[in-house]
Amino acid sequence: MYLNVVACILKKNEKILISSRPQNKIFSGFFEFPGGKINPNEFVIEALKREIYEELGVMIDLRSIFFLKSYHVIQRKKKIRLIFFLCLNWFGEIFSKELQEFKWISPLSLNEFKMLKSNDKIINYLLSRSFPTTY
Repeated sequence: MYLNVVACILKKNEKILISSRPQNKIFSGFFEFPGGKINPNEFVIEALKREIYEELGVMIDLRSIFFLKSYHVIQRKKKIRLIFFLCLNWFGEIFSKELQEFKWISPLSLNEFKMLKSNDKIINYLLSRSFPTTY
């Protein structure tokens, strides 16, 4: 049985958003892409909307999200399915609802940050492609 996790790569002005793990959670001090666990019987897109609102205080524009990649990892003996989306537009101003640090960075500088190991495949994917700012 897999733990399903959704993550969002928010892109604005050729930069993407990464956030630090909260101090009270495992892997604090690492950076990751905003997102979280998909609840039982929850649609993936609904989980994405909920998690982004819970973490960033914004509503994603469903017309501007695009599937990027999905893969499996084993982390601390747990099987995890990671599902990544690109988001190009949202409603509201991003702020830290969970006291996390945010950074807008160039995708080319991702390897300069202490990212969770489970993000290696999506980072390699992002570095090997160019992706749009708008559609």
